[in-house]
Amino acid sequence: MKTTDGFPNLTTDYALAAANLDEFGYCLIENALSAEEVIGLRSRLEEQAAGEKQRGLASEDAGPNDTGVNQRVWFLVNKGKVFRDLLHHKVVKTLVKHILGDEFLLSSFTANIAKPGGVMGLHTDQWWMPKPVQPLQDAVKPGSMTGAHFRGRRLGREGAVPSKSMSPAVACNIMWMLTDFTEENGATHVVPRSHLSGMQPDVDLDKDVESIPAVAPAGTAMVFEGRLWHSTGSNVSDASRLGALSYFCAPQFRQQENLTVGTDPAVLRDAPPELLGLLGFKVWQGYGRIESPKCEFISPGQTSLGELAPE
Repeated sequence: MKTTDGFPNLTTDYALAAANLDEFGYCLIENALSAEEVIGLRSRLEEQAAGEKQRGLASEDAGPNDTGVNQRVWFLVNKGKVFRDLLHHKVVKTLVKHILGDEFLLSSFTANIAKPGGVMGLHTDQWWMPKPVQPLQDAVKPGSMTGAHFRGRRLGREGAVPSKSMSPAVACNIMWMLTDFTEENGATHVVPRSHLSGMQPDVDLDKDVESIPAVAPAGTAMVFEGRLWHSTGSNVSDASRLGALSYFCAPQFRQQENLTVGTDPAVLRDAPPELLGLLGFKVWQGYGRIESPKCEFISPGQTSLGELAPE
């Protein structure tokens, strides 16, 4: 594991944060959430998780020993205004826009309660993006992509070996830290500059790649782009680590959660245009439309015209 010297530190300077994203693939926004916001978010998450568990609806990941150490809470858009409020945060409006451009979608909004024990290996969140190729060069068909493509060690001690071609970042994530993230409780590990490698980490070839823990206090927002190699550290503490993850993608891409179908109608009734756009109800360059591409938004529950004939 590398020392964190020379890598992004906590900052409230959004220009520096954007520069860190470009150079290292991630940044840490200090005090993105107030103490009161952290308390409200954590309380709502713990209450929701307990309710799902009590009803036998909890989604739990088995760790390396099949102990069910992580509880996932999905589709946070439906599970409290405190979560939806995060989608209008300056971190989203400034840094997600820096990575993805003027228009983007919420792809998924989830939370993880990481109990002592579990780990997750190195991976990227943009594994499904094919690499650019030269004319007539063999290419992986986009619909045939798997997480096994473009794997292999491409990182030296000085960081990424420049790739002749690689895809741009078309996805990014924000980890909203609702407890302190420490090395002991398994803070997210990152491989700085790995987003410039053009490769996916390989479970065998890259098992010794040096990573650093993104250690930060509760209230921090860790923004990281979709090509960054990262993993979950091992929680060897005696307490759970709580975080909420808002994952965004460019408007051309399919969302992880089917937000236009699954969002509660009660949420949609009060949703401002900005939220409707993030959920996928805004038409982008003619994509996502129902009938005419000239309409700016589609309506929840809207369907296309059926069979018609003149009367």
